[in-house]
Amino acid sequence: MRASHPMNYRPSRGLIFCLVPLLAIGGTGAWAWNKANHEPLSERAQGDFLALAKRTPREPAAEDTPAARKAFREGCAAMKEKMLGEFPGLRIEKKPVPDEANAFLLLHQLGKMPEESRPKISDSLRALIEGKEPWDLEKAKAGLAESGELLALAEKIAAMPERSSTGMPEDYNGFVSARPAKELFDLLLLKGRIAAEEGDEAEALRLITATGNMSAHFRGIEERTLLSETVAILTDLNRMNSSFEHLLPSLGPGVDLARWKENFATQAYTPADFAEAMKGEWNIMSEYFLYPAILRQKPADGEKVARFHAANFDKLVAELPGTNWQDFASNGCHSLQDGMDEFSGKSLEIAEAFYIGTPAWHKGYLRAASVVAIHQAALDLLILEQNGETLTSQSISRLSPDPVSGKAYRFDVATRTLLPPEEIVAADVKPVKLPW
Repeated sequence: MRASHPMNYRPSRGLIFCLVPLLAIGGTGAWAWNKANHEPLSERAQGDFLALAKRTPREPAAEDTPAARKAFREGCAAMKEKMLGEFPGLRIEKKPVPDEANAFLLLHQLGKMPEESRPKISDSLRALIEGKEPWDLEKAKAGLAESGELLALAEKIAAMPERSSTGMPEDYNGFVSARPAKELFDLLLLKGRIAAEEGDEAEALRLITATGNMSAHFRGIEERTLLSETVAILTDLNRMNSSFEHLLPSLGPGVDLARWKENFATQAYTPADFAEAMKGEWNIMSEYFLYPAILRQKPADGEKVARFHAANFDKLVAELPGTNWQDFASNGCHSLQDGMDEFSGKSLEIAEAFYIGTPAWHKGYLRAASVVAIHQAALDLLILEQNGETLTSQSISRLSPDPVSGKAYRFDVATRTLLPPEEIVAADVKPVKLPW
């Protein structure tokens, strides 16, 4: 049996050309992947391949006319529909909403605006937000006032209850730029921090709730992807970190801890939830990237690649909901690379390119589950203390364990720090210092 060695893989020039659209979203992908996994990019996403591809000049597409593009899209859609007929478990129910009510569409449109005309955070305010300049409340308030247009847009989108990936415009390729959305998110967090420092808990909680809804715009669409899920994870973790580092310490121990805990419990990280993300990933990657590569390269066994791709995702989507955390941590998505050895050379090239880095994605999800859980456990400790209990090293017996390892946390009474189980330290789950 032929062994696959994806880290030594070098694609052909033709395949590189086919993947140019995918590389166009590389900035967002690398940003999200770096943040989620904290591993060298070359170990996760074939950094040598990406560098090679980015150096390759773009060639004109043979189907670069309206009629040809339409025919090409229809060919991809037909191939997808054929695979859905064989693997109905991958079909996603469409839930369209009117354009004017679609927050996901607004985020897409914002990302497509020319850089020079899109409202942005000033460099000085960005430095303050990112901690590159010492924190100054008055400067923060002034910078927020100067960002009125962008803040109004952030408030509007964060307050919208609906989002959908159905009926997106022709320039949508399955991904929304994360950078503009991050600026909206950062402004809401900044406004929440200002409210907390001014002692306004209700306003701080409102804004933390708004940032959670901003996360939902990336996660609550029908066709979630691993990139959109990573952006949602980042916003989840950032709002928790900001709350523990800035908002809760400013508000003090009299806050309504139950409401804060409820606010951070809106997203359930489970293997079943990851299965939904994988279903969306297949729907987007197949139609927008894999099938175009197959139709352009025209390998004789191209349909076999499409079927292999669908069958593997179908298996994962069916099996993950019944998987416990320990099995998920051990196996993750590794089955996606099994069984490529019977492909022709051209099909093998396509298949290996589209599985670059796939097994690593679940690590970021596992880490997020543990990070969310340890912050929830820290809030449980604070609630125990608020109810009159003196915290000791034995207080951890009252806490739910880390969901991924199943092991108990550790509590340092002297520093009032909750530490992750030793078994997950390597996953870069940081200790959580209680805010007071």
